Amino acid sequence: MDKVMFNGGQRHTYQEGEPIETYERVPFDVAEVITTEAPLTFHPKFADQGKLVVRDVTEFIPDVNARMVDWWWGNMEKGYHIWVPGEHYGFDWVVPPCEVGYEGSVEASYEFDPNHPMIITRQSITKYPFTECYEHCWMSTAPMGPAESTLIHMYQDVEGGIYWRTVVVTTEEGAAFMAAHKDDIPLDSHMVYESGRLKDFLPPALQFVEGFTGSLGKCAV
Repeated sequence: MDKVMFNGGQRHTYQEGEPIETYERVPFDVAEVITTEAPLTFHPKFADQGKLVVRDVTEFIPDVNARMVDWWWGNMEKGYHIWVPGEHYGFDWVVPPCEVGYEGSVEASYEFDPNHPMIITRQSITKYPFTECYEHCWMSTAPMGPAESTLIHMYQDVEGGIYWRTVVVTTEEGAAFMAAHKDDIPLDSHMVYESGRLKDFLPPALQFVEGFTGSLGKCAV
């Protein structure tokens, strides 16, 4: 028997020659960009590894708190496709966090392409490369062409919502790959869409789960 994949029914497996359904973005409000945060500085331990910061954007997300986001990282199978309709096509847990915890859990995220996922591995905070960090931090690695790149979402509660800081760290080869594929993998606009959708998607999703189960699920089967 094959290993069970935790995807909450979110992914249709297309057969050879079957037409692929595509969807449009839904309307969303672009999040307010915060420009008062100091630039990040690499810790000396990581400063000599040929790493480049190709994105560092802080946004204010209203009506969301850090507890909601903490819950989401362990329960993404409950609504990954409705977070970013038209660009999130499906989701599988390859190694679910309910089996191994946060560090080492692995997701297969179908972004832009409903047949070929991006394999994303969550990393220990001991590999966080900067000297400053928010109170909460999600950090993972994923291949970007020839380079392994790091994606960081850090966040903390502020009045009325959260500060949401997205950082992408890669190499010169990874940056060149992203630039060459900016039309078919538009990461910058995709991340604007993700952050803009958080306030509309995450509170209702959490409210539904709490109302249905009476508590926060740790990992759905």
